[in-house]
Amino acid sequence: MKNAKGIPVQLLYNLVLPLIGLASLPVWLAAFAVRPKLAKGLGQRLGFLPKSLRETIQAAPRPRVWLHAASVGEIAAIAPVARQLHDRNPQWSLLVSTMTQSGQEQAKRQIPFAAATLLLPLDFYGAARRVLNVAEPQLVAIAETELWPNFARQVKRHGSQLALINGRMSERSFSRYRRLQPLIRRLLERFDLLAVQTEKDQERFQALGANPQRVKVIGNVKFDVPVETDLEPLRAELRLAPDRPVWVAGSTRPGEEAIVVEAFQQVLAAQPSALLILAVRHLERIKEIQRLLGERRLAYALRSRVAKELLDFPVILVDTMGELAKFYGLANVAFVGGSLMPFGGHNPLEPAAWGVPVLVGPHTEHFSQAVAALTAAGGAQVVTQASDLAQAVIRLLADSREAKRRGGKARDVVAASQGGAVETVEMLQKLMLIKQWAGEVRRWRQESLAQAPRPAAVEKLPEDWPEW
Repeated sequence: MKNAKGIPVQLLYNLVLPLIGLASLPVWLAAFAVRPKLAKGLGQRLGFLPKSLRETIQAAPRPRVWLHAASVGEIAAIAPVARQLHDRNPQWSLLVSTMTQSGQEQAKRQIPFAAATLLLPLDFYGAARRVLNVAEPQLVAIAETELWPNFARQVKRHGSQLALINGRMSERSFSRYRRLQPLIRRLLERFDLLAVQTEKDQERFQALGANPQRVKVIGNVKFDVPVETDLEPLRAELRLAPDRPVWVAGSTRPGEEAIVVEAFQQVLAAQPSALLILAVRHLERIKEIQRLLGERRLAYALRSRVAKELLDFPVILVDTMGELAKFYGLANVAFVGGSLMPFGGHNPLEPAAWGVPVLVGPHTEHFSQAVAALTAAGGAQVVTQASDLAQAVIRLLADSREAKRRGGKARDVVAASQGGAVETVEMLQKLMLIKQWAGEVRRWRQESLAQAPRPAAVEKLPEDWPEW
């Protein structure tokens, strides 16, 4: 496929991308100087895996399935899929990649049975090829909207099946991709399966050029969120009295903590014993939040030191990774951040799965389906400012029966919408079988000229193969 001037769009992409990288190099060097952690894993991002990681991947038995999730939020989407894949096919090796170090750490916690975790290579032509030469996966499954032209091209050149799971396409992303439609159309044509969340997502992917026979509406696999049953060790560690009212504000983003703290000061006036458990989305902002709490004269304990603290603080500031879901289980009410400011929102299903009433801001584009279902059922409420937030929290902390009723509605929505992970896994298994069967059929056609016995795989292939 070519642009108006006759230049193949993939070639144009590969010419422009390195130029952008070179132009932004001074910015990245300055960022590395200020925050050296950003440079960690740079070799992996360029396709040069450390020897130990390379040996680990190469030692993993075949077949290998590569699951990719951008960061912490997307790991929540692939974790139930990974668990189902592992339980049903323990002989398969799972490789998990992310775009961020925090996502990689979360992957190790939520998918500990993965053979290896790595950082996705940058979408330069050679980087993706180098990593795929090491990984040699039979199937690559990408979560949500991680659409990388070179990576997808190299996956198919390696003969691997390529799937998008829990796919979504927001209106903003759709508008952006339409400007690059020749490139995006070619990219989407490479996918053997696009398992998307809603019919609207299906329409948008097809409008961008995806093969309609390969786009399947599955639902949001994040509804398959697991919950732990025993919270008593955590409650004991926090020395949390059973009757103490708890508000958890999770995954907050810049600009939201000030609103949450202002609202909490109003909550304390009505409920002096209330506890706020505040979990920012990115831990590198902890010192900034500590300064904010100091300015507002709110005493706090860091989660990492709470076992050593003796005083009864009104705020616990979470400075650890991977515990937010359990904290939601302790809550009487939860606010899910990234939604008061235009960040698109974070996962409201984690508190909902615990039967906790949910509060969100107006910016929830990334979880529009889940928020719509929760609000329609009465399990979630949209707030827009500190006063709204404070009033909603005060009301739910004061009326435990209403909080339990609304929390029950939220949990019912999650339970009624589960099953997407199982259906996704069944489709991924089908892709793996199709690859196996297709190989048998090709060998039969090449070797026999109809003289050898007809393999059973011929009858197993779907009618619309190779379309799906």
